[in-house]
Amino acid sequence: MPRMTLAQRLALIAVPAMLATAFIGCKKEFDSPPERTVPQGAVITLAQLRALYQGAPVHFSDTAGAVNTVYAVVTADEQDGNLYKNIYIQDHTGAIVMRLLNSGGLYRGDSIRIYLPGCVLSSYQSMLQLDSVNVDNNVVKQATGVVIVPETLSIAQVTPDKQARLIYLSGVEFAPSDTALTWSDAVGQTTQNRNLKDCNGGTIVVRTSGYADYAGVRLPTGKGSLVANVGQFASTMQLSLRSLPEVHMDGPRCGQTGTCEPTTSLTQDFSTLANNAVVNLDCWYNVHTVGSGSWKGRDDGSTLCAEATTVSFDASNETWLVSAPVTYQAGMHLSLSTMRTVGTADGLSLFVSTDFTNGNVAAATWTPLTGVALANGTSAAGTWIASGAFDLAPFLSAGNNFVIGIKYTGSAANTATYRLDNVTVN
Repeated sequence: MPRMTLAQRLALIAVPAMLATAFIGCKKEFDSPPERTVPQGAVITLAQLRALYQGAPVHFSDTAGAVNTVYAVVTADEQDGNLYKNIYIQDHTGAIVMRLLNSGGLYRGDSIRIYLPGCVLSSYQSMLQLDSVNVDNNVVKQATGVVIVPETLSIAQVTPDKQARLIYLSGVEFAPSDTALTWSDAVGQTTQNRNLKDCNGGTIVVRTSGYADYAGVRLPTGKGSLVANVGQFASTMQLSLRSLPEVHMDGPRCGQTGTCEPTTSLTQDFSTLANNAVVNLDCWYNVHTVGSGSWKGRDDGSTLCAEATTVSFDASNETWLVSAPVTYQAGMHLSLSTMRTVGTADGLSLFVSTDFTNGNVAAATWTPLTGVALANGTSAAGTWIASGAFDLAPFLSAGNNFVIGIKYTGSAANTATYRLDNVTVN
């Protein structure tokens, strides 16, 4: 093999050096991903957004000068299953429900900026909503962990102007007819309504999805407080929980100052009632199990008494007035006075129970007190009927703790109004 010249040897050394230089010069510099931005445009509050709705859907576009942006905080999310593709948002001026094209991505406490083009402001059964929101394209998260303090209201104050707001209710309990139920239908996974009451006769619906984590949990039987968002369906106001730990309802129910211990006698003349006010007496229960009617106070000009009638918009009514508990002793008798004022239907019946608890009429065992003289459909209207002393011995044994149940029934087709006074057990 011929010997290489000096020039040839230098050329061989130079080639790798040039190749190395070429590789170094071609090293790729990867670009950082572009920062996600959403245009802002003109900014309005939630109150101003709601005011844009004038009866027809509002479709937002990116036309120059158009309203484009709202800032708000998420007050309820989809985490517990009660909401799906829906969240509630609120600012210092108002609140609204936001309906998402896809589930997920936003959580309670997120402070967000919503770019409105592509969204629709509309109403569903009187509930105003910001619809067709694409979280990826319409929302930018500004911060997390922001706290919105619930507004303290009474049931009577939950009106359409409070739509979507986060509220706090205290002194409330579920209707006795609902306390044996669960929050919703966990088996069929259907949404259910439950009736929440206060001690002044106010009632509101609590609506819960069958997919909620707590759908199969039994409702609390006591009185207390809860946090919820306000909804509306047509003319009906309703509430939606955002988490079960925000429900605290283990106190004494309306009319109870604590655990009601059985007494050795009972006397109730209803003299503390207010005219047309729902009967609310210590240790007594006023429970409507069909329809919406309740026993109410009635001043007939000569006495205060309790009265029950069929509510005009109900097809039928069944409502119970259950006495405070008594311990039976040999020789005890029941006496009371009843009256029919209008109508010709038989509407009153009497029962005794030894296992009635927590206002749950449906779960108790009721024995009819047959033979008690009561006003009925053929009694003289406006005339009090005295029962006389009715012997309880055939129905009870010594030491039994019991209550007396006075049940009213009526219907829109066949009804009457009845009054009750001077209930005595001794």
